[in-house]
Amino acid sequence: MKRTVYKIFLIFSAAVLCFNLVACSENKKQNETENATAANIDTADNEVNSDWKFGQVAMGGGGLVTGIFSTSEENLYYARTDVGGAYRWDNSEEHWVSLSYSISEADKGLLGIDGFAVDPNAPNKIYLLAGTEYYSSGKTAVMRSEDYGKTFETVEVTDMITVHGNGNGRQNGERIAVDPNDGNVIFAGGRKGGLIKSSDSGKTWAAVDSFPIKSTENGNGINGIVIDQLTGKIYAAVSQKGTENIFVSDNSGESWSAAKGLPADYMPQRIKSDGAGNIYITYGASEGPSTEGGGGIYRINVNGSVQNISPAEKCFGDIVISADDSSRLVACTESVWSSQPNGSFGDEFYISEDSGKSWRCINGDMKMSNGGADWVTNYAMHWCGSMAIDPFDANTVMVTSGNGIFRCNNIWDDSPEFVFFVKGLEETVPLDCISIPNGELFTAIGDYDGFENINIAEYGRTHTERIGTTTSIAVAGLNTDIRVKVGGNESEQKLLYTENGGDSWTYITNKPNEKIPSYNGSVAVTADGKNIIWSTSGIGGSYYTADRGDTWEKIKGVQGGYYVIADTVNPNYVYACGKDGLSVSSDCGKSFTATALSTEIGRVSLSNGCEGTIYIPFRDNGLFVTEDHGQSFTKIASVKSCTAVGTGKGKDDSSPNVIYIWGQPDESSAEGIYMSEDSGASWERINDDLHQFGGLGNGNFIVGDNNIYGRCYISTVGLGLIYCDKINTERV
Repeated sequence: MKRTVYKIFLIFSAAVLCFNLVACSENKKQNETENATAANIDTADNEVNSDWKFGQVAMGGGGLVTGIFSTSEENLYYARTDVGGAYRWDNSEEHWVSLSYSISEADKGLLGIDGFAVDPNAPNKIYLLAGTEYYSSGKTAVMRSEDYGKTFETVEVTDMITVHGNGNGRQNGERIAVDPNDGNVIFAGGRKGGLIKSSDSGKTWAAVDSFPIKSTENGNGINGIVIDQLTGKIYAAVSQKGTENIFVSDNSGESWSAAKGLPADYMPQRIKSDGAGNIYITYGASEGPSTEGGGGIYRINVNGSVQNISPAEKCFGDIVISADDSSRLVACTESVWSSQPNGSFGDEFYISEDSGKSWRCINGDMKMSNGGADWVTNYAMHWCGSMAIDPFDANTVMVTSGNGIFRCNNIWDDSPEFVFFVKGLEETVPLDCISIPNGELFTAIGDYDGFENINIAEYGRTHTERIGTTTSIAVAGLNTDIRVKVGGNESEQKLLYTENGGDSWTYITNKPNEKIPSYNGSVAVTADGKNIIWSTSGIGGSYYTADRGDTWEKIKGVQGGYYVIADTVNPNYVYACGKDGLSVSSDCGKSFTATALSTEIGRVSLSNGCEGTIYIPFRDNGLFVTEDHGQSFTKIASVKSCTAVGTGKGKDDSSPNVIYIWGQPDESSAEGIYMSEDSGASWERINDDLHQFGGLGNGNFIVGDNNIYGRCYISTVGLGLIYCDKINTERV
């Protein structure tokens, strides 16, 4: 009987399917040296599943770091990001350690950190004010830790205040502060809801009804709180202009008054105390981080007088005060586009050694270094909304940027040098990933193109032709030097191909349809590299070209918005999946025919080296597989639900490819990452409660490594590309 009709049946014997996959397993030996290096990356301080190692593929920064903090402990720093959680600097290993691996998929909004506080007298105690407006139903929480962020207790405060870690003004701050004279007392401000207070180190919270502002027109609310150690006064900044925007309490928040003499035509950006009663406030024309117009720096002196100490009438992001000599100040602008040493345009840096009476802009004197991350060489320090100065070494300052953190160890020298300071801090948003057999890891990310990593522990090569956000990549199965990538926007098509493994790229400028914008979406290239298939975003439609874009033909059978992928063995076959299920092309992508699997499915995965073998994540309906190009399907009975699926190298050349899923094998299993070495007959859980990574994020994929047994990769909201590495196992 021919398998030409839809057949769903349970796997009564996994051996049959296993035999078929073993027969087509052509995986090669993996790089043992690379395995050992990757396994030595310290990425988590607590691991429940000791059989696995977890980390982030080394790309180097890539996202907006919204806060940087020095502490009362030497060489201990913390950082917060807008979509990628929080980090702690591990000085012994000289890299940043993520504090956010334990965030669950349901709580992925807590990867947006809108405020960060360190107990000034106990730097092991930290508090994260977390929440993202469009995730986790807008949940807002204070995440409190007493062990340097190794573990957290999460206290939800949504019924009192809400925040938005990825909203405008996310680099303002800080919205949460610990009383330096009583570590039990903490104040936190919301974008909406006003001010709240805890008297038991963040375990419980109550509204501060006396605070006069509950929300602002721009939705940024209370955007800075500081408590001065000498006077005990509490200062709260409010993101508004045209009226008072700094409020003061000298009675623990029982009553408040507006500070006088400050500019009402600018919005406060950051507020700082020197611990001796003097308060510094940076101002800009809007909440930022992208802002135009003037601003400045003002100081409220301990005697109550106000001084304008602005170096220039520009938006200033932050200011820091030397702990050794309070007359020494360092300030940075925010979204001021001036020349920097590498020829790019970004923010300005000023130093003062006389309490702000005079300033020197150091842009013309300073140097910049990429810190080993070649991709950032020609990028600017920009959106510089937060700075920290080391209390143990006043020569050292750190500044946040839209692409990471820069550190300067000689700020008072004639020619200070800023070095990219992001080792271990990975805040990219992965959108696509391919493990090339006998080759490198090829990725696409938001904002900064993507990378080619030969060793996941070392920074990879960024795409040589940069197009910004890259939504899809493809590699020809029979000639992996031929690759395609796509990005762009409604006004600019960015579709490129390479025939030399990415050493150089060629733009395809001819548009498939002059009347409808073609951009983003998903691309595929047939196994022989001849045909390019492009399913564009939205109403753009789907097209193919057999002549590198000189001419285009509209594809029959599928519209735009599909995920397309080509068979790695047979050039005739291309697959498309999405809201209407799975469709198959047997004519090199020119036309597609719908299969009987006709309801919405996730991104499919091809089993490398196995023609026609496709794994289909069917969400709550589990996991399906076809071995005959979609003519018939088998439901893998051991999987209850499957959001994403990928395949990777088997244990040896006689073993089937490993299947990886994000899903749930059965009712008693937690949803998470699993692997099967026996074609789905049984499953081993990979991750644990301390390694949930906020789920699969925008990319919504899991990809197995085609060269290394026991390794897979997952996309995230903003934690970069996570790898899961099976350890204590023999690899050949």
